[in-house]
Formats: sequence, C-alpha cells, structure tokens
Amino acid sequence: MTAPDLRSWFEAYLAAFNRADFPGFGTYYADDVVFHGRAAQLVGRQAVLDFYRMVRTYLDERVELLRFVRAPAGDRLAAELRTTLIAQRDWPDMPTGPMRAGDRRESTAIIFYDIGNGVFTRIRSARLSPNPEART
Repeated sequence: MTAPDLRSWFEAYLAAFNRADFPGFGTYYADDVVFHGRAAQLVGRQAVLDFYRMVRTYLDERVELLRFVRAPAGDRLAAELRTTLIAQRDWPDMPTGPMRAGDRRESTAIIFYDIGNGVFTRIRSARLSPNPEART
C-alpha cells in the first residue's frame, strides 16, 4: 500500500470506529489480532469487538488523528490519537478509573499497529498525556 493509500485506509478505520460501526471497523482486525491497551489485553477479533461493544454501553468514544507515520514497507504504522470519552451512564468500575454520567475525559496516546495481509495483527498503546480527572 502506498503512503496516501495506507493513510486513507487508516482514516476509514477511524471513521468506522467513531461511528461505532462494529462490522466496519471489525474488518480491520486479523482473526487472532493481539491488542495491548490501557483498559484491556485481548487476543482475537471477537474479543476486541466484544470489549468495544461493552465500552459503548457506557461511553461515547471518539478518536482524532493528530499524527500519522508509516513504515516504508507499509507493514506498520504509528498514530498519535486524541481520545475523548463522554460517559453516557455511570461506570464505577471502569478499568482506567470510575466515570459518572456526563463526565468527559481526554487523553493522547501513540498507538502502534502491525499490519499483515491488509489487517491489523497487533495493536499496542502508549499513553502520552495523563488521564485527567473526569470533568463535567
């Protein structure tokens, strides 16, 4: 994939994620994708989708692409993403800290994506900004 093609492909993934289009963004994951995030360590497309379905019962989650870097071979990319979470209902046992309905959090992270056969095979997250206290 060329650089513009990979970026467009990735932006389409983010758009599907932001729409909560599970079939759409799920096509970007390998069956055995390995996911290392702050809130969960998961293996498999179904596990990742189940996790995000559960998250969406509590939160409106939006990601914004700030920076994009691709490996020359197109088999890896790194993205600086700003994530905004807005609690739709109380989530007292949220893995990254409790939230109440109406609370809002923003954080910035670098996410590393390994790509094989046109899908993500491994996703790793490194947080850049502290997770601020919930805001109303």
